[in-house]
Amino acid sequence: MRRFLGFVQKTFFSLLPRTNYLKRLIWFGCLTVSIPIILAGSAYYHFSIVKLTEQFKEDNKATVTLIKDRMENLLTNIEHDSLKMSVNPFVKDNIGKPGFLSDWYQQMMIVDLLQLHQNSNNVIADIVFYEALSGVVITQNYGFVTFDKYKNRKDLESALALNVPAAWVTLPDSAANGYITYFRRLPILPSVQPQGALLVHVKQELLRHNLMNYSTYSKNQSFIVLDSNNKIILKSSDDRLWSHQDGETTGLDVILNDETSSGQYVIKAQDGDSYIAVFQKTLLGRTYISLLPESELLRQVSWIRWLIVFSVVVFLIVGLLLTFFASRRIYNPIENLIKYGANLQGGRSIKQQGNEIEFLKSCLGHLNEQALALETYMQKTQPNLRDQLLKKFLKGFTGNGDMLLRDCADFQIPTKGSFVVMITIVENLFKEKRFLPNEGAIVLFAVMNVIKELLSKSQVNGYVVENNERESITILHFDESVPRERIMQMTRTFAEEIKEALNQYLSFSVSNGVGGIYLDITRISDCYHEAQAALQNRIFSDSQAILFFDELEPSEKQSLFFYPREQEKVIVDALSRGELVYAEKGLNEFAKTLRDSGSYNTIYQCYHVLLSSIIQSLEEQGPGVIDSLEGNWFDQLKARQTAREIYEWYIEIIFPLYQQLTEEFRKKSVRIAIQKVCKHIRENPGANHSLIESAEMIGMSPSYLSRMFKKEVGVAFIEYLTEYKVEKAKQSLQDTDLSVMEIAEVVGYSERNLNRAFQRYVGMSPKQYRMSNR
Repeated sequence: MRRFLGFVQKTFFSLLPRTNYLKRLIWFGCLTVSIPIILAGSAYYHFSIVKLTEQFKEDNKATVTLIKDRMENLLTNIEHDSLKMSVNPFVKDNIGKPGFLSDWYQQMMIVDLLQLHQNSNNVIADIVFYEALSGVVITQNYGFVTFDKYKNRKDLESALALNVPAAWVTLPDSAANGYITYFRRLPILPSVQPQGALLVHVKQELLRHNLMNYSTYSKNQSFIVLDSNNKIILKSSDDRLWSHQDGETTGLDVILNDETSSGQYVIKAQDGDSYIAVFQKTLLGRTYISLLPESELLRQVSWIRWLIVFSVVVFLIVGLLLTFFASRRIYNPIENLIKYGANLQGGRSIKQQGNEIEFLKSCLGHLNEQALALETYMQKTQPNLRDQLLKKFLKGFTGNGDMLLRDCADFQIPTKGSFVVMITIVENLFKEKRFLPNEGAIVLFAVMNVIKELLSKSQVNGYVVENNERESITILHFDESVPRERIMQMTRTFAEEIKEALNQYLSFSVSNGVGGIYLDITRISDCYHEAQAALQNRIFSDSQAILFFDELEPSEKQSLFFYPREQEKVIVDALSRGELVYAEKGLNEFAKTLRDSGSYNTIYQCYHVLLSSIIQSLEEQGPGVIDSLEGNWFDQLKARQTAREIYEWYIEIIFPLYQQLTEEFRKKSVRIAIQKVCKHIRENPGANHSLIESAEMIGMSPSYLSRMFKKEVGVAFIEYLTEYKVEKAKQSLQDTDLSVMEIAEVVGYSERNLNRAFQRYVGMSPKQYRMSNR
């Protein structure tokens, strides 16, 4: 045994070598997979057992309820039939009656009565009527017989010996025939000595059949019915586990002592087995008990155990296989790194020592040293000298001619041929949610990398430089032999490739401005300015993403252009009133007028003037409004390059922000203006007030005043005016002796109009109102 344990231990630890990372990885993966699956399976098994047990208890409780209702219906019907027979005149009048022995008519009527009640209930096997004074026994099965000749007289003697008026009993002779009997003493008055008896014999097998019809587990489940004295009336089986010979119960004390109407217990029988008992008690004192062995419940749920075991085994096998192959796949890059590290030469050889991780650490340390050395070298050579030289050409600085040729030769930059400058700008970069506002350099770096990649795969030669963290500048070079049309075609194709690649890989929308074709590298500054001018054309129309300077139509500048002051006033006034729809319409007209100017600088200056007017309007709204401005609006306007960008900036940023800043102040000023109008009406009741006059008085449009008046006061302007004049007239009718005509002149009405207003708001004429209030 000791040798076997030593062999197992040696084998186990051999699978966990300290120098093999792959086996460690596989073992760790197997444990990671196995433990959760086993725990999950155990938890699911426990959960399933609990749920099934609860479900069984609920089903068993429902079964007991059904059996109780069914049996109570049967037993109560028999008891009711017995009571009806006892109070029947033929039975009641003949109890203790002399001469009944020879009264054949009465006896026949009683036989008919017993037959009628037996036929009405199929579970009744026989009904026995016994009259003690005459010694007459009448049964449905045997008819008329005297007591001394009745073969089941022991039943009558046992029944009459009971000191109860009525009860379910098990009588000796009837029990031998498979009957259970309901006994009723005659007469039914409890104070009178018993003079007879009425026995209703019921087929015990039929009652048991009714019990088992509703059994969930018919083979092993048993039912017991107890009377109000806790004696067994009926059992679904003949076993003696729960009763003695005389019907006394045993082992059911916990249920019998329970005062509740229903419940469930786990009890032990005389044979030592545990049973799940569910009981219900009726109002008549009977108790219905269902008994199921616990072993039966465990047998019913055993399939769950095996199903879970099978599922856990399957998941374990699948998990272990996946872990093995996944570990091999994960280890593959490590294996490749080890092979690569073995070939590393950096002035020293690296030998594998210890496990793979330690070896990789040493390799990575060596790579880190080399990276630091490379970074130091790059810092010494930054910024790139070739890019610096190209930027000088773009700015127009040429310097000494011989030095220029020497620098171009050093950086392998051709000086002759055809040169074209293309500027690439990302549209709506300030709307890009993936980058912060100060990360324009990162965006430009990504754009330049894409263009460099395309340039390396293209037939076009050139260089890519950046400017102001916004512009990506591509300088294309063509041989002198390439015709002009071919240059234009190749440039357009390359611009399309840039546009599609940036949209596909980075989801950027870009615009490309292309300058003219120049045959000397010293002229690329002119080409650069032309490319900028081409991009500036987007302020007139941004429908094209690729703009060639040579293809632009010269704009027709107006000889005399005036700043659209009227449109500006419409915009500012609409903003002041909070009417953004009218402000947007005014901005459309403003932009349309500016496009007709044909001048880029004029358009930008006009937008700056409009922005200044909006800021000035904000300042005029009240003290403290201008202090709420955040950021530099003029810098934001400068960052917008196209007509759409400028338009959307005004609509989406400036106009809503203006409304937000002035909303509270406007609410306060509107409230004050409405109060001023109401005060003017009260102080001048006889004046001919109108909505237009009141709007002019407070500096609002009539439509805006109408909306704000109803919002603040709750009624329309004309309604308020009419109601006030009617109230003023009512006061004059009560307090003065002026005539109706004079009062109408006081409130600014004719007598006819005053009568109409009174009929509408008061429901009577002015004269009727005066008479009713004096």
